[in-house]
Amino acid sequence: METCPWRVYYCSRSDAIRRAVEREAAKRTLTNSLQRHLTLQKTSQGATGFSRIERCREALRALDMCGWARSFHQKQFHESYIRACARVFFKTDGPGAFARNQKQLLELNGWDHIAQEVLVSTPRRFGKTVSISMFAAALIFSTASVECSIYSTCKRISTKLLRKVVDYLNRIHEHLKVPKFKEIRANQEELVLQGPEGPQDVRIMSSYPSKVLVPPTLPPFMSFSPPPLL
Repeated sequence: METCPWRVYYCSRSDAIRRAVEREAAKRTLTNSLQRHLTLQKTSQGATGFSRIERCREALRALDMCGWARSFHQKQFHESYIRACARVFFKTDGPGAFARNQKQLLELNGWDHIAQEVLVSTPRRFGKTVSISMFAAALIFSTASVECSIYSTCKRISTKLLRKVVDYLNRIHEHLKVPKFKEIRANQEELVLQGPEGPQDVRIMSSYPSKVLVPPTLPPFMSFSPPPLL
């Protein structure tokens, strides 16, 4: 049975397109990695938003290496959190720093936009609380003058979450061999640390129990009548 000429042409054309797409993707990955490396070299003398983002990723990778390997989904969560906190990393770089660097930030990280909200909806026991604790520790470790507040469902969980943040932060310091930050204040709901980027670099981590109230009756505009029985 002879092969149809158009089928051979179609398959070869499809393979050529696929190889071209793969080459472009590989080139883009190498270019982004090189640009990120050059950017970090230029800013190595002083911390900037770019270096803080890489420092945050480095802290998360450190947790992978010291007994808390993240799952595939937790790594996705953390990349989404980093993108949502992009403005926070540039907060101490001066007025307009984020706006000036936004285009380069998108190109270096392969982002198409920067949204400041992240919605994570998963089943129970999926690692949401642990991933939040890890990211909060990495954020406190990497970002100057940051204030992070987390609201949990009850007092017991909020206290446990803050303890996990402190534990992960200590593990990051030990693995990366970075001196621990000076502790200014610590209690069941708050951790205040003195960062290394000057006296104004005070980093605050707060963990509070939330209080969700459900109204006993629906408001008038939400009331409804049951459908008639047939």
